[in-house]
Amino acid sequence: MRWVAGVLFLSIAIATAQSLTIRVQVLDGRNGKPMADQHVLVFTGLSADAVKNHAQHTGVTTDKDGVGTLTIYPGETQWLQVFTDGRVPCFPDPNKASFSVSEIMSKGLVTPNDCSTQVQQPSPGHFVIYARPAHFMEKMKQ
Repeated sequence: MRWVAGVLFLSIAIATAQSLTIRVQVLDGRNGKPMADQHVLVFTGLSADAVKNHAQHTGVTTDKDGVGTLTIYPGETQWLQVFTDGRVPCFPDPNKASFSVSEIMSKGLVTPNDCSTQVQQPSPGHFVIYARPAHFMEKMKQ
C-alpha cells in the first residue's frame, strides 16, 4: 500500500513539474513590425483574479523578431497579465485584461489592436501583444 501511495505522489509531482513554453511576440500596433529588445513583465496566477493582484511575476525580453520565450508550470499558472516596459498596450484597460494559458496553448492568442488595423492570426503556443511607444504626455504621467 505504501508503494502505491509513493508512486501516486511521485506521478502527481512529475505531472505538476512539467513546464509549458509560450512564444511571446511584441509587435508595434501601428505598423505590425516586431519590437526587438522589449522587456515584457508577465504576472502569473491560477485564476484571472489572482493575476490581477500581481503577486507572482516573471519577465521576458524579445529578440530581433520581437519574440521571447516564457516558461510556465501549469500547476502554478493558468492565467497571464502582460505589460510592455515603456510602451502603451494597444488594447483597452490592461490592468483588467487577463489571458488564458489553455487558450494560448490550444489556439494561440492575439491581443486586440486599437492602434491600427494590423492583425496577426493566432497559432497554438503563440501569444501576440500589440503595443506602441508612449506619447510625450503619456510619458509625463508615468
